[in-house]
Amino acid sequence: MENTSRHLYVFFIVWNLLLQSSRLDAADPRRFASVIDKWVTQDRTNPPPKGLTLFIGSSSIKKWKSLNQDFPKTTILNRGFGGSWTADLLHYMDRIVLPYKPSRIVIYCGENDIAHGEAIGVPLANCKIFVERVRKVLPGTRLYYIPMKPNPKRWNLWPQYQNGNKLIQEYCKKEDIFFVGNIPKRMLGEDGKPLPGIFAKDQLHLNTNGYKIWAEEIRNAFKADSRKP
Repeated sequence: MENTSRHLYVFFIVWNLLLQSSRLDAADPRRFASVIDKWVTQDRTNPPPKGLTLFIGSSSIKKWKSLNQDFPKTTILNRGFGGSWTADLLHYMDRIVLPYKPSRIVIYCGENDIAHGEAIGVPLANCKIFVERVRKVLPGTRLYYIPMKPNPKRWNLWPQYQNGNKLIQEYCKKEDIFFVGNIPKRMLGEDGKPLPGIFAKDQLHLNTNGYKIWAEEIRNAFKADSRKP
């Protein structure tokens, strides 16, 4: 019995270490190093114009292929990198946020944090750090936050996303950040579930119809924001 208990104890210790190791690997920002390096190299060769509108975040930003067409009167730069967590945005903002000196920053990130086991307060905590750094270096830059979206694939996480969104919305009110709160509402049907015609085949990301909703609400946010970018 004693040996069995000892073996079980060792097994659980090893298993726990393996879980921690895999989670740390998944959250290691170096997994995006090649993508970021490529952008930085491109920026040296062809510097983006100052005063642009920067869209940054996870795969929902990366996959927004119609972004320039959806905002035809705005100079857009897409710096979405798929699978990113809010901590990854912080890690790379000195390279792919601050140097651009954007007039506006539109942020979508946090969904992957919670999907990989982070507490609902983590996106808010990292959002605060992001905002503080932007305000320190670029005090005139306007900030817009897209709430974490409802989607069929991660529908079980929607209550957590909602709670995370509420925390961020309260922070945005206090800090004069535009929280684009109508987006999740418009993505849900009368039954309170995700609309069936707005998602890609993976049931996680958006299709053209889904991005039309996002584009319309963000354009409305730009118009409603009376501050000049």
